[in-house]
Amino acid sequence: MSYVFVALICLLVGFAVGWWYIAPMRPVRENLARRNRVLYELAEGDSENVAQELEQICETEPGDPTVFLALAALDRRRGRVERAKAVHRTVLASADLPSEQRVAALVGLGRDLLAQGNERAAVGALVRAASLAPRSVATLETLAKALERAGAWERAAAAWERLEKQVEGRRAQEARVGRGHVVAGQASEALEDGEDKKARKLAERAVDLAPDSGHCWAVRARVEAEFGDPSEALESWQRAWELSPAGARTIVPEAWEWASEHGRQGDLMERMLSSLRIAREPHLVVALAERVARQHLDQAAAALERVAERSPSAQLALIRMRLARGQREQASEAAMRAPASSGLLCRRCSATMERFSFRCPSCGAWDSATTVGLEG
Repeated sequence: MSYVFVALICLLVGFAVGWWYIAPMRPVRENLARRNRVLYELAEGDSENVAQELEQICETEPGDPTVFLALAALDRRRGRVERAKAVHRTVLASADLPSEQRVAALVGLGRDLLAQGNERAAVGALVRAASLAPRSVATLETLAKALERAGAWERAAAAWERLEKQVEGRRAQEARVGRGHVVAGQASEALEDGEDKKARKLAERAVDLAPDSGHCWAVRARVEAEFGDPSEALESWQRAWELSPAGARTIVPEAWEWASEHGRQGDLMERMLSSLRIAREPHLVVALAERVARQHLDQAAAALERVAERSPSAQLALIRMRLARGQREQASEAAMRAPASSGLLCRRCSATMERFSFRCPSCGAWDSATTVGLEG
């Protein structure tokens, strides 16, 4: 009987020791499970549930700044920029905040300020972050974008160049392209100031750095049209509207106005016809067809027919052309179609763009304008 009693005592002691050891670990396991759930929901794009989970984690772990930084970043993406700024400033107020997290908070604050259009304050926060972490890729990239949006072209070019030297592969190429846009901005400034040699040199450098940028080619076209070789201007206009088809309704009329003033309509018409034969983007087709139709109505109508089902403006232009030629039945047939929407949005942040711009007014991305529903 004494053996049984001793065994029971040992069992109870073991159970007590186990409970003493395991019980404090239960909240840790629950928080770990919650963090895993947050990662899954974040991957699924369920931002509302992620925000709720992060808020609960912040309540249970008020001393972990990483969770607060994650919540602030998510708030900014959800449009709650003021709360994101408040969270970042609260984190920065901590005297014993580790350097790495202080940098992250400063970068986050800089992005909040950029989202509100306060470029000068954003630059100030990001310069502080760069002084603490001069080799931080995220810091340099955000600083370069802030300087660019503030119009500080030279400092932005230096920041993009520093970033390009620190990264490799795709990131280095993106930094090089970013520098190309900044150099194009410098070329535009030189053009406004009448500095022809400087403007031409910078415009050539811009397209070398970003050869696939419609923005850079449009700047070069303007510079060449003003100071340079008309043949170079013609080629640059064509490259600009082909690389930025969503902006053709702006680029093509500008090119045509220049050609009319300098007697180069015939040369420009050849380039417009060349682009029209292969164009598939509705905005580009409509912009070119409106000019080409005056001399080559059949080719303009054929191009519009190709994209009419995806563009209300292309469909309307096609109807007008057919009515002008007396093709009432074909015009009526085209009018009965129900075209898909062809509005503009930013490829980077998906924000709707009321009108074309080389730079997205929401996120600042260059050459990001695209037409809605092109895959349809």
